Amino acid sequence: MKTKELTIRGLAVTGLVSTLIACGGGSGSSSTSTPVVAKGVITAIGSIWVNGVEYATPSGGSYSDDDEPKATFTPDDIGKVVSLRGHRNDDGISGTAEEVEYEAEIEGAAIAGNIINGVAIITDQILTPDTRYEISGFWLNNTTIEATFIKVDNDGDGIDEIKGRVETVDPGISLTVRGNTYLYNGSTVVAEGDYVEVHFNPTLVSPNTYSANIVELEDDLMDGLIEGHEAEAEGVVSTDTTGCPTGADYVVGETCIKLDSFVEWEDGLIGSVDLINGVRVEAEGYNSGGLLISNNIKGRGNRVRITATPADNFDGTFTFFDGIITVTTSNTTDMNGLQLADLLGGTYATGVEVRGIRTDDGSVNPVVLATSIRPEDADQRNEIRAAVNLDGADESGMTITVLGITKTVDNSTQLEIEDILYTAGDATSFLTRIDDNDDTTDGPNDIVDLRFDAGSSIAAQIEIELEDD
Repeated sequence: MKTKELTIRGLAVTGLVSTLIACGGGSGSSSTSTPVVAKGVITAIGSIWVNGVEYATPSGGSYSDDDEPKATFTPDDIGKVVSLRGHRNDDGISGTAEEVEYEAEIEGAAIAGNIINGVAIITDQILTPDTRYEISGFWLNNTTIEATFIKVDNDGDGIDEIKGRVETVDPGISLTVRGNTYLYNGSTVVAEGDYVEVHFNPTLVSPNTYSANIVELEDDLMDGLIEGHEAEAEGVVSTDTTGCPTGADYVVGETCIKLDSFVEWEDGLIGSVDLINGVRVEAEGYNSGGLLISNNIKGRGNRVRITATPADNFDGTFTFFDGIITVTTSNTTDMNGLQLADLLGGTYATGVEVRGIRTDDGSVNPVVLATSIRPEDADQRNEIRAAVNLDGADESGMTITVLGITKTVDNSTQLEIEDILYTAGDATSFLTRIDDNDDTTDGPNDIVDLRFDAGSSIAAQIEIELEDD
C-alpha cells in the first residue's frame, strides 16, 4: 500500500492569510476567526452557503469554475460541489472564503437510462440522450454518481472528462480510473492512489479503453493547512484507504480521515458501524499529518432509513408497506455478514433495517438503493427516516407524509426536534414548522423520523432531524 495522499482538484497550494479579508456579500463579521478548508455543496447564495456556513466572497478572492475565473456566485451555482479555503467566524455559521473552486465530476453525452460513459447518474431529472452534460455530485461507487448539479455542456469541444483515483498505471502507456483504461503517453507522472482528472476522446479504442488527451493531478484539500486548523469534507465513505497517509480509517469523497478519540454522531448516524461504503456524510475536524481528524460526523444527502417487515423478495428486490416502497440491492450492499435470503425469507424476515439512497425521480412510488440491510427486532415500531414529501406536512388535514407513507397526527403523537420534546406549540404549529417545499433558497426539505405501529394510521412519534441547509 502506498502512502501518497489521495487528492482533490481544489485550490492552489498557498498558505492561508492570517487576517480576515473585509467581509462582502451576505455574511456578517466576527471579532475572531479560524482558518478552515471545506468541501461541500453550495446550498444557497448569500454569498455562498457550504456545509451550513455562510461564507462572504469579497472582491479580490480567488474563485474559479472549471478552470475559468469567476467574479460572482448566482443561484445557478446552487448544487455544485466546491472546494473552499477561508476563515470561519467564532459564531460557527459565518465566515469569509478566500478561494473557491468548482470542477465537474464527469462530462459527456447521455444515453437512455441516465447513463454517461457507463456511469449511472442518480437524479430526479430525465437526461436527454445524445445531449452532453456536466455533472457535479458524489460518487457512490465507480459507476454511480448521486448528482447534486446538472448542466447542459455547451463548450463544443467534444472531449469527455472524468475524475477518480488511479487504480493501476503502466508508465508511458496507460492508466486505469474507475474501472476503465485510458491510453496515455505519461507526460504527467502519476502513481497508484493519485486523484486525477482525465480528458479523453469518447470513442472507444477497444472494450473499456479510451484514448486520453490530458491527465491532470488534483490538488489536496488538506494541502497548505497548518497543523490543528479546521477542516471539513462532504462525500461518500470508502473503506479503501490506499494512497492515504498512515493511520487513515476511511476516505470521505477524496479526503483521508481518521476518527478522533471522541466523535459526535449526528443526522441519523449512531457510530462507526454506519461508515460503510456508499454512505454520504459530512466529516468535520482538524488537520494533522495530512489527515482530517474527525470529531463530528453527520449523515448527508438523499438518505433513507426504513425499519419494518419486508415483502415479496424477488431477485434482490423487495418492498415495504404493500408495495409502496421498493428496495433494490447490489453487490456493494452490506448484508451485515448474512445472506439476503436469510434477511428477507428466513429467521430475520419479521424485521429488517434498510439504509440507502432514494433513486427514483419522484413521479412514482419511492425506490431505495440499499447500502445496508441488517436484522432488526420484530417488536420494534415501524420507522421511516427520510426527507418529508413535497407538501407532506399538512397542518390543515393534520397528516404527515414521508416516502409516500401518510399518517395522521393527533394529540397522542409524540413530537420532537433533535431528541427534544416540542413544547413551543401544538401539533398544528409543529407541522407548520416542518420545511416541506422545494424552494432552494431555504435549503432542502427537512429530514423527518416517522414512527408508527404496524397497521396503525396514527403517527406514534415524529422527530425533525435538523440538517445544515
